[in-house]
Amino acid sequence: MANGALQHLFTLFQTARYAEMVAEARNLLRRHPDEGALWKALSVGQQMLGEDALDALTRARALLPADAELAANLGALWMSRGDLAQARAALEDAVRLQPRLAGAHNNLGNVQLAMGQPEAALSAFDMALSLQPNLVAAHANRGRALLALGQSEAASVAFLQAVAARPADVALRLHAATALRAAGRGADAVLQLQEAWAQAPGRVDAGFLLGELLQSQGDVAGAVAAWTQVLAQDPAHAEAACNLSQAAPDRGEAVLRGVLAAGIAGERRAAVLGNLGSLLLRQDRAREALVAYREAVAVAPDAAQAQGNLAQALRRLGQLDEADAVLSGLIEREPDLLTAHSDRLLLRAYRQQSAQDAASLRAQAAAFGERLRAVPVPRGSRAAGRLRVGLVSADLRWHPVGRLAQAWLPALARQCELFVYANVRSPDAWTEALRVEGVRWCDIAAWDDDATARQIAADGIDVLVDLNGQTGGHRLGVFARRPAPRQFSWLGYAGSTGLTEMSGFIADRWLLPAAAEAAFVEPLVRLPDSFTVYASPPQAPAVAPLGREPWFGSFNGLHKLSDEVLALWARVLAEVRGSRLLIKAPGLQHEAERQALRARWPGDDDQVLLEGPGPLGDYLQAFGRVDIALDPFPYSGGMTSLDGLWMGVPVLTLPGAAPISRQGLSFLQTLGLAGDWVAADAEDFVRRAALRVQDRDGLATLRGTLRERLRLSPLGDAETFARHWLAAVTA
Repeated sequence: MANGALQHLFTLFQTARYAEMVAEARNLLRRHPDEGALWKALSVGQQMLGEDALDALTRARALLPADAELAANLGALWMSRGDLAQARAALEDAVRLQPRLAGAHNNLGNVQLAMGQPEAALSAFDMALSLQPNLVAAHANRGRALLALGQSEAASVAFLQAVAARPADVALRLHAATALRAAGRGADAVLQLQEAWAQAPGRVDAGFLLGELLQSQGDVAGAVAAWTQVLAQDPAHAEAACNLSQAAPDRGEAVLRGVLAAGIAGERRAAVLGNLGSLLLRQDRAREALVAYREAVAVAPDAAQAQGNLAQALRRLGQLDEADAVLSGLIEREPDLLTAHSDRLLLRAYRQQSAQDAASLRAQAAAFGERLRAVPVPRGSRAAGRLRVGLVSADLRWHPVGRLAQAWLPALARQCELFVYANVRSPDAWTEALRVEGVRWCDIAAWDDDATARQIAADGIDVLVDLNGQTGGHRLGVFARRPAPRQFSWLGYAGSTGLTEMSGFIADRWLLPAAAEAAFVEPLVRLPDSFTVYASPPQAPAVAPLGREPWFGSFNGLHKLSDEVLALWARVLAEVRGSRLLIKAPGLQHEAERQALRARWPGDDDQVLLEGPGPLGDYLQAFGRVDIALDPFPYSGGMTSLDGLWMGVPVLTLPGAAPISRQGLSFLQTLGLAGDWVAADAEDFVRRAALRVQDRDGLATLRGTLRERLRLSPLGDAETFARHWLAAVTA
């Protein structure tokens, strides 16, 4: 074939007349089908037109096996199609045939990186740069390889070299920011992202990443501003909306509903609905949260998070049967999802109706313990010294466990070496107040179970105590690794952890009567008095005098107020002429929750006053309007009962089989009041309520002495409690 024909094809290429080039090459191939140069020309034209050039390249490669450029082009085409094995083979041929093809070395590195071979890829990129030092893509790709190798500082240098060569390339600046952040150079990363966004205001990915980086550096205001701008440019940016709702919860609902209105779908919509539901739950708007969670499940029925959230909302609303069914369905689909197992165990332990449920609860807990089993961490030896006690908790904050810790934590710190391993994701002022002298505090929220267990073992802890059980934020996986020779569960959960690695479950003889062992995997440890102690709340008001009209009250969460509980309380009011009931609980500040509770109330509406929560002072002051607190069942009051007793209000309780139903019994036994204030059954509950509330003189006398009685009882003696507690865990 004459060289003139090939020269004509080259001229068409140079003048960008690619369609003519392809047509002419095809015409020539009809007469010269074995001419490799024509197939090569055809492939070049097809690639410039965006057509499929694989057949032409393959034929050309077969006819011109020594052409390195063809091998390189074929490798690039296979790479674009995701066939990494064929791409690597072709590119390796290319650099073997012509070792100075910088582009081929660069592409070979990309293929090797995609195949999980970052070291080989780095060598390929280095070779490309040695041949062509100004090859910007190779600098950037070298940065990617270094990041994959964990060499973030070197990666940032490579990306910055690429940025310097091509400063208008926004993608390069984003890569540089990622490497700089990984290298701990947050301020430099912010500068790159700010420059990227300024150059390309439409690149909302730059603004989103900028917000994340600013938040990680503690600049919440800057993060909020960045995500706000992202949403202004892209009203359907679900991820920015979710982040913004958490960083600025006062704007959260409007932001999330705005994104939903923009029409997002699928899992992104489910994620936004999940964030909306969580926000509403934090505002005690459980019924609205339930609506959001139900839609999330409908949108993404296979999303475990959506199912778990739905179960949480149902539990908050007291719809326990449906919550159990949701969790059971989730476990059936995802049997290894430990949080679902924990949530269901919590639900069932708190629903125990009779002693006959004990064996089933124990079996379910034991099955959970088996799922959690792990290899023990090595424990060294240490020199003899004071007993070292470690506490593991997610609730050392404004929470019932955190409030109770106000009394016993300083007392324990005076009698042993006390270590706290806090899994508190949102510390508050109460958390800071608990950091008392003598306590070694370690924040473990960012650590996994293995790292936490190794630290505990390194600290030489003698006794390790779980304060969560199956409640949210627990770290039972740490205990499964056996970092301490003696391990116990206490206070945060009234049921078995299921772990044979536990040395015992700590409570008292009233929470744990003689038959209680049947529900527990752990041995039971019974303290001589109550299972806890109490410290008066800050700035507690004085006890108010008894009023003239008979008032009952409940300050417990709405999830404890089942239809059965409300029916019994309605019978009490019907028995006592002129009596009324104050229900003060989170959620009742919202009209929807008040209407829902009134719809379930079986008695006279005028007899019930519903109020939402308030500041601590308001909450405590409200006890002054109540003569007798009515304890719900089977989930009895804990912190609210103790606060009421401190404010001079006795609690009438109806204990059942479950330990959680017996908290009131424990307090009243410890105070010597069980004879009058513990009911045997529902009939006895109504009888005692009527009898006690009508004994105005006796009630007034008790009201005036309850605070001092509590102070002088074992419930108020933290030092003795700590001594007994330490004796129990070292026996």
